Amino acid sequence: MIDLEFFDSSGNTGVIKATVHKTGKLGFNSGASKLLKLEAGKHFNIGFNKADANDTNLYLLPVNEPNEKSFKVIKAGEYYYIHIKNILRERKIDYKNESVSYEIDEIEQNGKLLYRLERRNKK
Repeated sequence: MIDLEFFDSSGNTGVIKATVHKTGKLGFNSGASKLLKLEAGKHFNIGFNKADANDTNLYLLPVNEPNEKSFKVIKAGEYYYIHIKNILRERKIDYKNESVSYEIDEIEQNGKLLYRLERRNKK
């Protein structure tokens, strides 16, 4: 006799990712919107790992109050995005000629919840 237990698909959000548009906007798919609990006016500080030059990930830290380093989430229809053109230029990411997208993971660092955006390499 086989005793089967089936997986619950109700929490399946598919690939959780963000894609950079040619305009320099970082757009989030529906799975990312759910994970990040996105809403218009929410803010994130966006950073990189200064201790590791080979780490191409970006990191999002939700902030309760906007500050001089925070980026505002904008909603257009059912779609959320953040303007990150200046970050892309500073990090020398050729978003105009390359397909740039990130898979998003929730992580904890120093007791704070943040999100790692891991660059996806297209083959």
